Amino acid sequence: MTSKHSSTGFRMRYASKPPMTLLPKVPGLRLEETFIEDDTVSFTLTSTSLPATCPVCARKTARLHSHYGRTVADLPWSGRRVRLFLNVRKFRCPQKGCPRQIFTERLPDLVESYARKTVGLHEILELVGFALGGEGGARLIRRLGMAASPSTLLRYVGRAATAPHPNPRIIGVDDFSLRRGQTYATIIVDLERHRPIDLLPDRSAEALADWLRANPGIEVVARDRYRPYIEGASAGAPGAAQVADRFHVFKNLYDAVEKLVERNRRRLGKFDEESDDGPDATPSTEPRLLSGHPGWGHRADPEKREERMRRYERVVKLRERGMYVEDIASEVGLHQRTVVAWLHTGGFPERERPKRKKPSPVAPYAEYLERRWGERCINMAQLFREIKELGYEGSYDAVADHLRCLRKGLVPPARAPTNAGGERTKGTRHESQEIARLLMLEAKDPEALDLEQARYLEGLRSSTPELALVQNLAGWFAGLVREGEEGGLTSWLREAGESELSEIRTFARGIRQDEAAVRAAIREPWSNGQVEGHVNRLKMLKRQMYGRAKFDLLRRRVLGAA
Repeated sequence: MTSKHSSTGFRMRYASKPPMTLLPKVPGLRLEETFIEDDTVSFTLTSTSLPATCPVCARKTARLHSHYGRTVADLPWSGRRVRLFLNVRKFRCPQKGCPRQIFTERLPDLVESYARKTVGLHEILELVGFALGGEGGARLIRRLGMAASPSTLLRYVGRAATAPHPNPRIIGVDDFSLRRGQTYATIIVDLERHRPIDLLPDRSAEALADWLRANPGIEVVARDRYRPYIEGASAGAPGAAQVADRFHVFKNLYDAVEKLVERNRRRLGKFDEESDDGPDATPSTEPRLLSGHPGWGHRADPEKREERMRRYERVVKLRERGMYVEDIASEVGLHQRTVVAWLHTGGFPERERPKRKKPSPVAPYAEYLERRWGERCINMAQLFREIKELGYEGSYDAVADHLRCLRKGLVPPARAPTNAGGERTKGTRHESQEIARLLMLEAKDPEALDLEQARYLEGLRSSTPELALVQNLAGWFAGLVREGEEGGLTSWLREAGESELSEIRTFARGIRQDEAAVRAAIREPWSNGQVEGHVNRLKMLKRQMYGRAKFDLLRRRVLGAA
């Protein structure tokens, strides 16, 4: 072996066969020269295998035509990039009439035709692209001594072949947002093998039905209570059993309980006042609500609520008769979006409270601005600079809006009413949610409550008989699901349908519309739990791609990374 030094690196020439530990394990290659630099290792390789095979007619030959060189990148070594200078040959095809008279020898185990990277490096970059996406993957491989742009990694992902999956028997279906609130797609998961098998570009009934027809043999479809999924599963796999997701069923029950709690806010406020002041305290003439703000305890006009209830029940009945959404909207006098929203809620949609606005950033400086305005300083830019020096960190537009209100003689937003403590008043929905959560927790597992929570709920039930009734019905339903007593559902539906609680009647009506799937949920072990986990993982992958998550690319990455 001879060697020589240079100003740019260390070069080695081999007279005998060296150890091939750093080189690809490809037969028929001879190492001619090695050149080591600070960040790069270069190998010169010559192909020696004979004979060569024509890629068109598959005839073997040793008739040499010429030589040419190729430069390809290989996997890094000790943090250094590796380059391979390949001396490959061209041969003459011995077959007369072959369209490829001259061909280049192939090295398929090392590098593909026209490629600039070896097969091993290409596989690693493809794996990194699937795991980390473009930007994150490019940052990682740069530290490992490889070079590829984010677009290159995503291109490898887009060109990768999707691995085939065996025909599933039990699948879970759920939706996810491509653009939140605007476009949605569908993920399908093989529940037996715990892996996603396909993504559909929308969440329509037709798309799901077409996929089910193209994949026969489906025995169970687990899904939430989204109406297009129900219709799609019925049309595409009429023989498959549909299983409603137990979490969503309990969520519908929780929503009904929360609405009932909201309807009884005044009674709950009286109980809270008695529990705080003690039994010997003099009762107040005005009941104090849990939030301390009496205005939120009153529901909207009862007559308007009853009118909305009648319209909702009419929409449900017309849908049960098979009418289309457009016809229902025209018949009832509602917008089509409203009809769709009502049908998808699974219960009567109570009106939400108006949201409280966040405090204006100008509020701490409102008095100063009004004093300066009274001093005839009406230059908005000047006033903005003055309060900036006082510590204001908001925008110029907020100050300008405040001053425009002063100019027009209106009350500025920063002067919105506050409570005695100087803070904006809050609604009570979080308290209703907490009470509903405790009621549902006790219904599922009475031993899950501590002593204080149990006493609190007991006091609520004593002051509000409707809570005791809903607690019994909710506990009964939870016991049926927990114990798998499908036969008791008929009695529960009859009792809930005859209940005086409108929220429970509405929930029971929704259960009857999907009774077969709810019974399957009580009887079968399958649910959409792992589908929700895959949706969460899909969202993580989408965020990793920094906006470059077009549907076809996202689909390949989700299925490939699985």
